[in-house]
Amino acid sequence: MGTVLVTGGKGFIGGHLVSRLFRLGEKVRIFAHGPAKGESGDGIETIGGDIRDPEAVEQAVEGMEKVFHLVSNFRKAGSDKKEAYAVNVEGTINVLKAAKKFGVKRLIHCSTIGVHGDVQSIPADESTPFNPGDLYQETKLTAEKEVWKFYEETGLPITVVRPISVYGPGDLRMLKLFRAIKQGCFVMVGDGNVLFHPAYIDDVIDGFILSGMCQEAIGEVFIVGGQGYLPLKELVAKIAKMLGVSTPRFHVSLAPVEILAGLCERVCGPFGIAPPLHKRRVSFFKNNRAFSIEKARRLLGFSPKVPLDEGLKRTICWYQEGGYL
Repeated sequence: MGTVLVTGGKGFIGGHLVSRLFRLGEKVRIFAHGPAKGESGDGIETIGGDIRDPEAVEQAVEGMEKVFHLVSNFRKAGSDKKEAYAVNVEGTINVLKAAKKFGVKRLIHCSTIGVHGDVQSIPADESTPFNPGDLYQETKLTAEKEVWKFYEETGLPITVVRPISVYGPGDLRMLKLFRAIKQGCFVMVGDGNVLFHPAYIDDVIDGFILSGMCQEAIGEVFIVGGQGYLPLKELVAKIAKMLGVSTPRFHVSLAPVEILAGLCERVCGPFGIAPPLHKRRVSFFKNNRAFSIEKARRLLGFSPKVPLDEGLKRTICWYQEGGYL
């Protein structure tokens, strides 16, 4: 058993990771944004602070044997370049330096499949050329490059995980899709043939845990996710069927929506306002997300266990029990 830090341990993925680590018998510390500090009733320690503050990061990392770095400036619509770089890049550098200073035995860095952008060669894998399409993806790619530079210079035992599109109980990001389908107001942008690769949260957590355990994972990057991919229109049809509603039929052309999204970003950006429509949202309907998890299978023994239909069922039940649907 060890002592493990999870930065971003109160987020969607981080929260599930903390719960799994605790069930495995690990002593867990969370580093979360804000002033909170102390120990919860279940024995999990929380240290509050800002990932951009080197001293706060050092306080969180000191004494840890293993660090899972999940903090990120996630999906902020493109109007916060300085903050995105500070959190995703400078924050990651702070974690790397602190991990080296205090002799951390393993560091698992959470990147994103977004560094590959719109996938042209199907399925993409870890060697697919980088093609970030927005601010979040660009800064996550810069952070990942800093991680590998640090690994080469210092030899700190590092593994990078690129999760595919994660969903499941606790996730409110995909709720917009489920809710729009349920309410009969979902509109498909484009023809719906773009490929989408769902990744159920429990399977993604398996990937993180294995990445932190296997010696073969050191110095490697892994794409982790679900069993396969499908056209977006088929995913929408599955969700509609499970919700007991008609499959959405209304489509609009992609090009004018992209133009409108760009205009919204340019108008809202100077005022620090989150645009109601932005390029990242449109990319959901535009970018292919289809990946191979063969490397994780081969080196980690990773094997996703939750079929798509079961994962969707669990997610819908969680939404309904929470009054979201």
